[in-house]
Amino acid sequence: MRVRLVIGWLVVLTMVAAIGYAQQPPAAQPAPVTLSLTAALETAIRNNPTYLTTLRARSPAFWARNNAALSLFTPTFGVGGNYYSQAAASGQIFQGFQIPATPSYKQMSGSLRLGYQFSGATIATVGSTTANLEAADQDISSARTGLEVQVRTEYLNLLQARAQAELAQHVVTKAQEALNLAQAKYNVGQNTMIDVRSAQVDKGNADVGLLQAQQNVQIEVLKLYQIMGVPAPEPPVVVPSDTFAVVAPAWSPDSLVAIGLAQNPALVAMRSRQVAARWSARSAQSQYLPTVSASASTGRARITQGAAPAYYQTSPWSLSLTVSLPIYDAASRNSQVAQANYQDESLRQSIRARELQVRTDVSSAYLTLVTAYQTIAVQANNRTAADEALSLATERYRVGSGSIIELLNARVNSETAGTNYINAVYNYHKAIAALEQAVGRTLR
Repeated sequence: MRVRLVIGWLVVLTMVAAIGYAQQPPAAQPAPVTLSLTAALETAIRNNPTYLTTLRARSPAFWARNNAALSLFTPTFGVGGNYYSQAAASGQIFQGFQIPATPSYKQMSGSLRLGYQFSGATIATVGSTTANLEAADQDISSARTGLEVQVRTEYLNLLQARAQAELAQHVVTKAQEALNLAQAKYNVGQNTMIDVRSAQVDKGNADVGLLQAQQNVQIEVLKLYQIMGVPAPEPPVVVPSDTFAVVAPAWSPDSLVAIGLAQNPALVAMRSRQVAARWSARSAQSQYLPTVSASASTGRARITQGAAPAYYQTSPWSLSLTVSLPIYDAASRNSQVAQANYQDESLRQSIRARELQVRTDVSSAYLTLVTAYQTIAVQANNRTAADEALSLATERYRVGSGSIIELLNARVNSETAGTNYINAVYNYHKAIAALEQAVGRTLR
């Protein structure tokens, strides 16, 4: 009897401890991070490695332009010095001739020289480096536009993944309701265990879908922060704070193409590089022209002879002007001019090809946007019809005039319609981002 009593109390105490442990509040979870699109863009601009690399490429082009500009107006400057010493020599007779004595001799001298050289290549270098700097600026603008499109697209992917996760949670709720209904009907003998098991399988599939949707949300957070150039929070729970309205496209395709041809940074950068190539061709052609050089120099010397006091001798300023004209260079200039002209023509054709590409990309992106907008209305109607069909199938199964297969098929159709509607909405927003990338700037 005592053994049974002890065992009974042990069982009771164990159950009380288990209940107490179960009733303990769960560990506090970190608050989710709220992230706006503006904050994501600002973070990416400050930290994205690829964009920062492009940004740093401006410095060499900037200093090359400044160096070329300074060389156009800056003369050369030179300072020189010399020291000469000769020891004294006594008088001697050599072969009957008297060689007079010579005193010691010392001379220290210094000189100053200013020079300037001017040629067509100097001017061409200024023009070429200025165009290269403009191209570098446009490369930065193009990289920034591309980065903004990347961030905006991934931000939309995160919003889409969260919407899919919310839909998956709704699907789990509907699957649980169908399972409860099948179990209740089985309990009163209105169906078979097959209906219950079918509903259980459907509920399990819905649970798996929810887990996958929640995982996809976290993956999209990781991708977004990778583009932003910073580590994602741990755990990767981020709540996007921005929403985007669906409005009918109001842009004109022709105006969008015109904007793209005029402002697309990649296209403008190619045009700047063609200007640089044109200046390079002029530099090569300038070798047929004379080079003008001018210089001025003066000097001052301190001379000491023997025991006499030192005296100073100043050289007058000397001026020189030189004009050189190359006559023969073994066809080197012809080769350089031909190569520069080829580079200029190659870039000109590349610009034509790029302009055609911009026209195609902008027009195609606009057509995709219009189709995406029209698809939203169709998918919205499909979603409404599928939800109504699910309600009818549920009621039919409840009153015994429908089968569990009909109910489960209706639920699957409702889930598919909901997924298609979400995809249609975010495909529309992504189509705007693609159109902005084709044009080369933001449109909203």
